[in-house]
Amino acid sequence: MARVLLTSASYTARSLLANAQRCVNMYPETNVPDATAPTTFYGTPGRKLWSTVPGSGGVRCLYQTSNGDLYAARGGELYRYTASAWTRMAGLGSTSGQVSAADNGISAVFVDGTTTAPTVNLTSLVVGAMSGAGWYGANYVEVLNGFLIFNKPGTQQFYITGALDLTLDALDFASAESVPDVLLRQIKDHNEIWFFGTESIEVFGAAAATFPFERISGATMEMGCAAANSVCKMDNSLFWLGSDERGDGMVWRANGYQPGRISTHALEEEMRKYGRIDDAQAYSYQQGGHSFYVLSFPTAKTTWAFDSATGLWHERAYRDERNQLDRVRDNCHVLYKRKHLVGDWENGNIYELDLDTYTDNGAPIRRIKSFQHLTTSGVRQFFSKLTLDMEAGVASDDEPDPKIWMRWSDDGGNSWSSTLTKSLGKVGEYRNKPDFNRLGSGRDRVFEVSTTTNAKIVLQGAFLDLKAGTS
Repeated sequence: MARVLLTSASYTARSLLANAQRCVNMYPETNVPDATAPTTFYGTPGRKLWSTVPGSGGVRCLYQTSNGDLYAARGGELYRYTASAWTRMAGLGSTSGQVSAADNGISAVFVDGTTTAPTVNLTSLVVGAMSGAGWYGANYVEVLNGFLIFNKPGTQQFYITGALDLTLDALDFASAESVPDVLLRQIKDHNEIWFFGTESIEVFGAAAATFPFERISGATMEMGCAAANSVCKMDNSLFWLGSDERGDGMVWRANGYQPGRISTHALEEEMRKYGRIDDAQAYSYQQGGHSFYVLSFPTAKTTWAFDSATGLWHERAYRDERNQLDRVRDNCHVLYKRKHLVGDWENGNIYELDLDTYTDNGAPIRRIKSFQHLTTSGVRQFFSKLTLDMEAGVASDDEPDPKIWMRWSDDGGNSWSSTLTKSLGKVGEYRNKPDFNRLGSGRDRVFEVSTTTNAKIVLQGAFLDLKAGTS
């Protein structure tokens, strides 16, 4: 029997003739050279309920202060977590959209694009608010060398507080003005502040002058940002969804002070079809030796994840009550006491991303993996048997006999056969590899497997019994 390897993640090209591979809620891991297969695909983490923030609306921000306290913004309210309970701290200026937070070791500030910005003293927990001359509101706040740094909405300007306090001076501002675009946001990286505009990026560092920051020579990029909430730190670098005067819809990673493209033509073709991409939002996390940049498009209802360990993309999705795939539930992320916590965009739930959980808070996770094109110079092939090379016999008490489905396409992924069902093996049936027989013939075959089982999924290819015809 011929071995069919899995060597790619999601790559549905503009033409299915080029590539029809799809990977949903699974990610590849490269094996050591003497392994039985070069690549193994594992299921993405499930979500188990960790806590629920009171109030109404979605979770807009999760933030851990420098002294270890956890805060959450839900709807129009700010809460602090303590002793397995949430305490309301302050009101916000809006009820939707992202909330940004930072602290200088003494006080934390929370901004949401309005002029209402609550502050909390980290020791006394006294609540205040940013106000007075020199306060203009902000969409984002960062901290560097004790200075809190705010963007001035709708302008090229940013402004700062005093060092280690919340005082403002109306003259303490500067501009990211190498290109006449709007400053979308700022983010700290490597003791520098990166300012993202719609068509440019400028990097500022510390300065021994009256104003404590200055533009770094040679650190200006003619590449901007298409979605402010897509900017993330990960893997000792910055990632973002880009735009400039020539176009948008490519994902970039900073290589020093130069942008490097990480999106594929297939992903860029998908984004081209979306009605909007400026609402994209991202978070990053590291788990099991992989660093993931998770990029969601709320309007398009899709989520993509980039794995820096392999350089490959895969899809992530939540199966809704209509059995349709939607973007994942995650609206924000924080690492808190070694747990990856994500806030739900629709309600107050906070979930833990857990590799040993196989549902989305009890809802089935649909996992899909398509195989590569099987074609031999247009000659018809006859397929007798397909045996999936995957971990079997790992059923759960909730699902003692889990199932997997398989279908195929003989026109490169345009249309599909009816679906066949096989068992993944009851507990202990480790040799019960799913196999499918009498699979017909075709000149361009693509197999696809899927499952919603509440069990561990490990797939590293298949064994295929086939014969080539003569025409």
